[in-house]
Amino acid sequence: MLTSALVCMAALAVTGCGGNKNNNAANNGGTNAGTNNGAGTNAGTNAGGGGAQNITVKATNFKFDQTEIHVKQGDKVTVTLVDEAGSHGFAIPDFNVDIKENNGTATFTADKAGEHPYNCSVMCGSGHANMVGKLIVD
Repeated sequence: MLTSALVCMAALAVTGCGGNKNNNAANNGGTNAGTNNGAGTNAGTNAGGGGAQNITVKATNFKFDQTEIHVKQGDKVTVTLVDEAGSHGFAIPDFNVDIKENNGTATFTADKAGEHPYNCSVMCGSGHANMVGKLIVD
């Protein structure tokens, strides 16, 4: 029995962040449209908010390329998830964002000031808990 459990855990670690590639548009708080403005970038700024931000987040086993993302309150934010290794998700629960497919996007309005945690939303093995960051809405 112990051997079976070890084999299962090893299989999870090798496969990366699971195999679920479904993107539920109702759960990602937006649409599957948007522009990818470069990997690992926050594009566009507007001192008063209300601008547009196109953000690409790259995911590997077991980390995101950005652990902090800054936007202005009122900005319309489009997040694109790019899986570079494994299969990952990207969720910001405070904004009902949950992207579960490679090159999937979600668009939302950053209308809540403060720090909002984000995480990998697809179980991906031993390092899954390390896949976290925060969206900071100024």
